Amino acid sequence: MKKLSVLLSVLLVLGLVSLSLAQQKKATPPAAQTKTFIGTISKVTPGDPAKKSPTVIVAVGSDQKEVSFHLSRNATLTGADGKPTTLDKLTSGTKVEITYYVSSGGVNIARSIKVIT
Repeated sequence: MKKLSVLLSVLLVLGLVSLSLAQQKKATPPAAQTKTFIGTISKVTPGDPAKKSPTVIVAVGSDQKEVSFHLSRNATLTGADGKPTTLDKLTSGTKVEITYYVSSGGVNIARSIKVIT
């Protein structure tokens, strides 16, 4: 009988500890949802690392509305040939497919830009 009460006490303590740990875990925020935008570049404003300002690309979608994108530091730029390209090749009038997410502050952050024909 004494062994049974010790066993039940140990199980009770373990149960309370596990509940306590479960309550302390913070919920992980959901991953940012990736979106795709297809449109034509109307303006590219290069960022300034000294001022920590991002490169901003403004593009016009099929609805004729301008949408701004901040280029992430590790964004990939791909030419129409499928090979990596540089920012200077993304000029006004270039048709692009932009993969992006919306930051918690409501800013569109471009992860990749692909030139399309």
